[in-house]
Amino acid sequence: MAYWFLAAGLLLLVLGSEAVVRGGVWLGRELGLSPLLIGVVVISTATSTPELFISLRAATLGAPDIALGGIVGGNIFMLLLVLGFGALILPMSAPPKVVMRDGAAMLAGALGLTFFALDGVVSRQDGLILLAGFAVYIAAIVLTDWRRTAEHSVAHARAEAKSQGEVPPIAATLFLLVLGTIMLVLGAHFSVTGSVVLARDLNLHEAFIGLTAIAFGTALPKLLATVIAAARGHNNLAVGHVIGAVAFNLLGVLGLTAVVSPLSVSPILGSVDIFVMMGACAIMLPLLAMKWRLSRLRGALLVIAYAGYLAYVFWRQGLLTPAMLGL
Repeated sequence: MAYWFLAAGLLLLVLGSEAVVRGGVWLGRELGLSPLLIGVVVISTATSTPELFISLRAATLGAPDIALGGIVGGNIFMLLLVLGFGALILPMSAPPKVVMRDGAAMLAGALGLTFFALDGVVSRQDGLILLAGFAVYIAAIVLTDWRRTAEHSVAHARAEAKSQGEVPPIAATLFLLVLGTIMLVLGAHFSVTGSVVLARDLNLHEAFIGLTAIAFGTALPKLLATVIAAARGHNNLAVGHVIGAVAFNLLGVLGLTAVVSPLSVSPILGSVDIFVMMGACAIMLPLLAMKWRLSRLRGALLVIAYAGYLAYVFWRQGLLTPAMLGL
């Protein structure tokens, strides 16, 4: 039963996020918002709603390892596997502005979490600091992209891609927003409840569930979107999308979650996984700055690094032994 709760919850999160994105885009167009504001305020924020609802629900249910593990594991998944696999299909361009601006926000969030975790808790004060950084990041996006076209603005281009077609009546838009929100609430509840029961029944650490099942479920849509874009030759937005999503998770999602309910950091996450995420954020910037593109070779190294990290996570949990690998 726990498997079904977890699977159903993750599916509801994905569907609810898409419904909120669509409804938000239509509402933004109805209100006359610019494509840039729709891209930043609506699409970028709504894309992180699965992580946000999971984190909030897990924190309020007293499962901080699932909340924090989902954020940390999802970020590692996106940086190493999503970008790496996308680059294997087709080398991805990395505009200097994205690397310098979005990459700096991502690195600041990672440094903040690493520092805050040293005392074993991400407090409300820490959360407010992260949210302040999130506000600065949003302001920087708006100021630097205000007069840019879709070819030079990730947020602008994403808004134009999602804004195709005729806007439905306002009643249909509001219905979609309400439906999406309900699906997100139910999805978060089912996912967290299923995760807690699964961890208890199988004697697994909740951090393991967060780093694997929750991380995969919330980040899988970004992997699919990146792979499809790379296969079609539209890879110019992939790097900005992923780096921006990681920055949103660390500054916005984690910040708001900590303000609502401070998160205790277990030794299992604080001793290794947060530092792995920090390392992935730090190494990503010079990798992207090399000729401002992510080559197939560097993509392969990222995928190998993620495979090694995942093997370590399973080994640490006792689910992988040398005998299983034939060693």
